[in-house]
Amino acid sequence: MNIFLLDFLALGAIVSGILVITSKNPVISVLFLISVFVNVAGYLVLLGVGFIGISYIVVYVGAVTVLFLFVIMMLNLQLAELNAVGTEYTQNLPLGAILGSVFLFELTSVLPPVLGQLFSQVMLGVLTTIHFNLLGKTDYNNVNDVHLAFQSLNIDTAFTSTSGLKIQSIGAMLYTHAAIWLILAGVILLLAMISPILLSMNRK
Repeated sequence: MNIFLLDFLALGAIVSGILVITSKNPVISVLFLISVFVNVAGYLVLLGVGFIGISYIVVYVGAVTVLFLFVIMMLNLQLAELNAVGTEYTQNLPLGAILGSVFLFELTSVLPPVLGQLFSQVMLGVLTTIHFNLLGKTDYNNVNDVHLAFQSLNIDTAFTSTSGLKIQSIGAMLYTHAAIWLILAGVILLLAMISPILLSMNRK
């Protein structure tokens, strides 16, 4: 039963995500976005990560999505214009799907596997250098351990072995095993805040 619910929520999240980008009405699109977050939150709760699931509801549905809905309603877009744009957009979806499938097929059949390994090694070297310069860590592992922030300890073992509440375990993992990813996420969010301000500034 639990596996069926997980599959059902995953399918609901995928279908809702597709409907977000294909809906002609932006208000309906935001409602489907809420459905995506609710399905993902339920999926996480069933997996046993209740704190992150509830955080999805509070942060995304309670703040971000409501902000999107408020901005869309403040723009007061005409429904006729939206339908015209949506019709032109959806006409090109089959062609885009066909071209995308052909491109991915050609990309996977033409490029040798050694290029993928070379790219992974380059990215590993860059992230390892950043990790060493910022945090002073000297552990160097293979590409498979990049998601662990170059720590040899398994992330599941770290989660179960940490004493205290679940939120304490999540905080301990974020600031130890995933510290470099937390810093990179902060830089990305900072750029997302500064870039719209710079783009909207009057050049005069």
